[in-house]
Amino acid sequence: MALPGVSITLTNGALGLVAPGEDSVVGIIFNGVAASGLSLGVSFQGFDLADFEAVGVTSAYDTTNSVEVWRHIKEFYDEAGEGAELWIMIVSQATNAQTILDKTTANAKKLLQDAGGRIRLLAVARNPAGGYTPNTTANEIDLDIVNALTTGQALADDFQAAFTPVRIILEAYAFTGTTSTLANLKAQTKPNMAILLGDTESGARSAVGLLLGRLASVPVQRNPGRVKDGSLLITAAYLGSATLESDESKATAIHDKGFITFRKHPGKAGYYFSDDPTCVAANDDYSSLARGRVIDKAIRIAAETFTNELLDEVQIDANGRISTNKAKYYQAIIDNAVNTAMTAEGEISAFESFVDDQQNVLSTNKICIELRITPVGYAKQIEIQLGFNNPAN
Repeated sequence: MALPGVSITLTNGALGLVAPGEDSVVGIIFNGVAASGLSLGVSFQGFDLADFEAVGVTSAYDTTNSVEVWRHIKEFYDEAGEGAELWIMIVSQATNAQTILDKTTANAKKLLQDAGGRIRLLAVARNPAGGYTPNTTANEIDLDIVNALTTGQALADDFQAAFTPVRIILEAYAFTGTTSTLANLKAQTKPNMAILLGDTESGARSAVGLLLGRLASVPVQRNPGRVKDGSLLITAAYLGSATLESDESKATAIHDKGFITFRKHPGKAGYYFSDDPTCVAANDDYSSLARGRVIDKAIRIAAETFTNELLDEVQIDANGRISTNKAKYYQAIIDNAVNTAMTAEGEISAFESFVDDQQNVLSTNKICIELRITPVGYAKQIEIQLGFNNPAN
């Protein structure tokens, strides 16, 4: 028989904490050729640049095949830092962005499924084979990218319905340099989609890896263009074939059309992202990646919280309605989950829930719950009044 004594066992799981890094899981689908250790159409997960180099995605791979795969991954980790979770898939160079995002094909959908729905941000990086001729007649960027907004939004809608929402970023492939007839993304109705126009090298592509890296390094409510986070870790910025410095007004025009792009700030060295618009009207609740990421996180928390309550017993009061105690219980569990994971982290300003205790659950077998988030605001415009003062007057 053991000696008399005191035993203490620690319990776990009561705080409802979110595992670190979950908000920053990202994916990229590239056109390319098979690498030495990575076949086409295969999902691969890595946590630093060396993981991808180990399967043959190296600087030499890019040079040999005239693609930008390793470079995007490197720029992602330059911003996100080692340890960031990145999922990639390389698909045939003959597969366009519209097809990559088509939910009936085994491309983006397969990558999202292979990652178990954990990917929060997904990008498509175009590397068409030599001889490809982009159609830029109507939009000043490849028509394929504009068409991909439709298939991408349909894919995002399906994953949101499964409580694993994702935001998708495309590159403004083959920008001609003309802004007057550039596609107007604010006329679109694709809130889960965004397009980046700008690269760290001159050419047809845009630096989606860099943007994903900045987004992965900040909390969900953070605008990737936030000045306090410092300039991007790049030495040059291009809008198509021209440097940003050659015509900074062009960046303003690109921004006005609803694209994410590069900019400079007076008195600040380096380059910054301009903003984080999505492909929807500016007055839409989800017209920014930050607002979208906030609501996506709340969706996941609410789904996880209330899935645990399915088919549970619901106490009924003397009037045949849901008991007040049960209604308050539902409010308490979601308040605790969201406030712990989001309000306390400064990702939202406030959260409230409401469960009407007059619901006739016996007849409907349904619980209706209202959730409301007060988001953070953004200082997008700062107006200053400045002038002289004469104390004698």
